[in-house]
Amino acid sequence: MLKVSKPGSADFLSGGGEMGALTRAHDWSASPLGEPGSWPQSLRTAVRIVLNTNHPMFIWWGPELIQFYNDAYRQTMGPERHPSALGQRGRDCWAEIWPVIGPQIEQVMSGGGATWHEKQLVPVTRYGKLEQVYWTYSYSPIDEDDGIGGVLVVCQDVTRDVVAAEALREREAELARVQQIGRIGGLEVDLRTGFRNRRSPEYLLIHGLPPDAANETHDEWVQRVHPEDREAAEQKFRDAIASDVREYSVQYRIIRPSDGEVRWISVKSTIERDGNGTATRLVGAHSDVTEQVVADQALRQSEERYRKLADQLAELNATLAQRVEEKTRERDRIWNVSQDLLLVSDRDGVWRTVNPAWTRTLGWSEAELLDRTSEWLEHPDDGGTTRKQFKKLSERETTVRFESRFRHKDGSYRWLSWTGVSDKDHNYAVARDVTADKVAAERLKDTEEALLQAQKMEAVGQLTGGIAHDFNNLLTGIVGSLDLMQTRLNQGRTDNVARYINAAMTSANRAAALTHRLLAFARRQPLIPKSVDSNALVVSLEDLLRRTIGETIDLEISAAEDLWGTLCDPNQLESALLNLAINARDAMPDGGRLVIATSNARLDSASANTPALSSGEYICISVTDTGVGMSAEVAARAFDPFFTTKPIGQGTGLGLSMIYGFARQSNGHVTIDSRPGQGTSVKLYLPRHHGDIDPGQASAVRAAEHAATGETVLVVEDEPVVRGVILEMLGEQGYRTLEAVDGPSGLKILRSGARIDLLVTDVGLPGMNGRQLADQARETRPDLKILFITGYAESVVIADGFLQPGMEMITKPFDLDNLSRRIRSMVSG
Repeated sequence: MLKVSKPGSADFLSGGGEMGALTRAHDWSASPLGEPGSWPQSLRTAVRIVLNTNHPMFIWWGPELIQFYNDAYRQTMGPERHPSALGQRGRDCWAEIWPVIGPQIEQVMSGGGATWHEKQLVPVTRYGKLEQVYWTYSYSPIDEDDGIGGVLVVCQDVTRDVVAAEALREREAELARVQQIGRIGGLEVDLRTGFRNRRSPEYLLIHGLPPDAANETHDEWVQRVHPEDREAAEQKFRDAIASDVREYSVQYRIIRPSDGEVRWISVKSTIERDGNGTATRLVGAHSDVTEQVVADQALRQSEERYRKLADQLAELNATLAQRVEEKTRERDRIWNVSQDLLLVSDRDGVWRTVNPAWTRTLGWSEAELLDRTSEWLEHPDDGGTTRKQFKKLSERETTVRFESRFRHKDGSYRWLSWTGVSDKDHNYAVARDVTADKVAAERLKDTEEALLQAQKMEAVGQLTGGIAHDFNNLLTGIVGSLDLMQTRLNQGRTDNVARYINAAMTSANRAAALTHRLLAFARRQPLIPKSVDSNALVVSLEDLLRRTIGETIDLEISAAEDLWGTLCDPNQLESALLNLAINARDAMPDGGRLVIATSNARLDSASANTPALSSGEYICISVTDTGVGMSAEVAARAFDPFFTTKPIGQGTGLGLSMIYGFARQSNGHVTIDSRPGQGTSVKLYLPRHHGDIDPGQASAVRAAEHAATGETVLVVEDEPVVRGVILEMLGEQGYRTLEAVDGPSGLKILRSGARIDLLVTDVGLPGMNGRQLADQARETRPDLKILFITGYAESVVIADGFLQPGMEMITKPFDLDNLSRRIRSMVSG
């Protein structure tokens, strides 16, 4: 009959050892649970079970997770928690591990079912230090009425087992490493099941077997043994198994399957036996002793030879003097006829013996060479290489190899390639005259350079042909239009004259654009570098780009935050981006997607993609499309001048070469990555600039009209037609003009007392160039304003400090209206 405790009775707390006594003595009236007599039956039952079991157990009860535990669990706790943990709230007691156990408890309390955790790492503080403790435990629900009243924990501290298992794994790994280092292969044979084998990886390596042969059969081993050793090796194995021996050793040859090579194998094994002496298991170690066996065989053969030699010693003694003399003559013959330069020196590098080859090679006699160091013969530019190497040889008793130059008696020098060794008392060296090899290598280098120059000239020829073709087309348009215009004027007709002028101007402007592209490709275009905010520049182009590429192509601009500034010509950068957008549009005839992105790039060293860039910080502007792409062959030629895949008349082939020239002239680089059918990505790298960003030019608003009131402009230009056009334009606008054909004549006017408000000078004047003229002019007129005209600036403009305050530049060919505005702006500024 089931005995039920009466309500209010605390009999269920009887027994339980130390924890039973502590539980009975605890003041539960201050706890959310109240006196034990009022506890629910399910809690009473669980507490009684926990207190009276020898297995570590624990209880959390109620919403506050009030704690109970038994003597077995108490052994796992330190003084930090016992006995204060009894009746304590779970979260307060186990705050340091609550992130681990809290969710598991919540799962059980919320009706999610029991949990099981095996070898769970739960770090706890015991006896003043944090211990890494591994537990295997389960959390089980304790029912109460229609819900879950608490959690029953059955646990075990398995730290020792985990640590022992880890130590075992480490020992096994260490054993495997030892086997690998010592090249010892492990073997285990289960003799109870018909020679069932298990082999280690090193065993497989020694025997030349694949990884899947770890469990090969006994017969497969027998077949691997060399035919001459096979029968004896197997019989010795079977005899050892059948006898009562416990140690088994043997040597035999195998034919290694991996390469067919014959190898000697040494086997040392232990045979384990049961109580009846029957062999149950064999554990063995295999090692490859081929080199040792071969050495032993060689030693035995050598001993045999020495034995025979000893037998012949009496006979040899009789003729020893004669044989020594013959050997000496043989050594002397080798010493004398050798083409190599042989040398013996003492440890201080003083030459003691040389062979005749020294005299044949350098002309110096033996007496002139001996009892001296090499210092007097060495080339002064070699920095005493030979002496230093001989010193190193003396200090370390090692081998050295080096090259140096020695003076011939006729004053010339010979290249010598040295090999030297040393012993306790002397240095021994062999030198070989490699002068002819050096000359041949230099000739080969010259030949390669000549070939490269020929290839360059061929490229120049192709470039010249392309330029001539395009300029002939453009000149035909200009000359033809002017010819028709002259014919009409001679006839007294003015109809269609404007059309002919527009046609000639169109061809002339196309020629000017072609010239700028050629200069960009040659990296000779005059650039006006400024500190540029590339993000702002790209965003400002968005409307123009959208109109250019059309509605069928989606444009995305991805501007990086905190993009660095760069120093370049913003107009050329805009032109480069517009060219790339047009190329992308042409590559997507059916529409697609164009992405222009900016980013910062740090390059530690030159890479395969950017070999021309030195390490440093750059900004990168990438233009990526989803177009037809191009093959590797086409991409490799994409930057070549006049190379284009577009139909005749639809492209000059200078767009990408212009971009390449602009990037290189700006100390940057451009790369292209393309795959047929996968689109193209062009990346433009420009160096980071740490200066302040230029606020930019004002929008293209015409400078305020300036009514010329007699300002004087000096024009220095060696080309008469250009000079005449400029002077006529200035005269029509009311300026006083002075002219000079070169730098010295211009300087003479500047040093006179004449009023000069502006100097307009060509940069590329003969003799004294325009910049030199400007520098000398400012010595006497420091506030003089100067406008440079250039068509070929040798990249000097991009150099820091070329354009000083009060200086500007305009490039040929220029529009006269543009020139007029620039002059007005400078004179009135």
